[in-house]
Amino acid sequence: MKHLPKILVNFAMTADGKVSTRNGTPSNFTSQADKRRLSEIRAMGDALLVGRNTVASDSMSMGLSPADLRDKRVAAGKAAVPLRVIVSETGKFDPGWRVFSNSDSPLVLCSAQKIPESLANKFPDFVQIVQFPRGKSLIARLLKLLHRRWGVKQIVCEGGATLFKSLLNDDLVDDLYITIAPVIFGGGKSISLSGLPLGFLPHEHRFRLKSLETHGGEAFLHYLRDRRPPPNLKDSK
Repeated sequence: MKHLPKILVNFAMTADGKVSTRNGTPSNFTSQADKRRLSEIRAMGDALLVGRNTVASDSMSMGLSPADLRDKRVAAGKAAVPLRVIVSETGKFDPGWRVFSNSDSPLVLCSAQKIPESLANKFPDFVQIVQFPRGKSLIARLLKLLHRRWGVKQIVCEGGATLFKSLLNDDLVDDLYITIAPVIFGGGKSISLSGLPLGFLPHEHRFRLKSLETHGGEAFLHYLRDRRPPPNLKDSK
């Protein structure tokens, strides 16, 4: 879709497909090499998109710490840190979150519900609020606005699973980066890439592998969305 930014999604998961620990901390089961990879992928975006629950559970600042990556962005004519965007269906943003103490880049709060003025007044000046209290296409409307108002051409999404599932449902994912860690969590109701095991997606989403690297037992994969019609297995016999 030419009028929408390109969407890159980045996840770390266990060998049995879980993206969160028992305590709800999504990223502490991977190595420092994966943390560096996360920063490198984050630096590729004009904006960083994260769901409300992920920001809260992971105590995210949504910043970009490595100085070399910041310098590289500036040399390319970009802001040192990507625009930060948090999405919530409920509009329940906590002014005490760590992300509100980091003013390195503008922060956009997008809500599907109207945010009370009493809450909105508690956020710092670098925070902008976007509200879509009517209509079902929250994500598509947000992406159009990011493209039009902030000139965003490429977005990196770091979850969580509910947001990723919403992007899949609207067929908006272009690239998928996955780190597979050599650990197994188990858990019949634990969260996988597309959320809790509550049923299939409306239709399958095919990807093709672009690259695979290994480092210290972890596998770093990069997939591209494959929108070609699936092969007709009956005709190929």
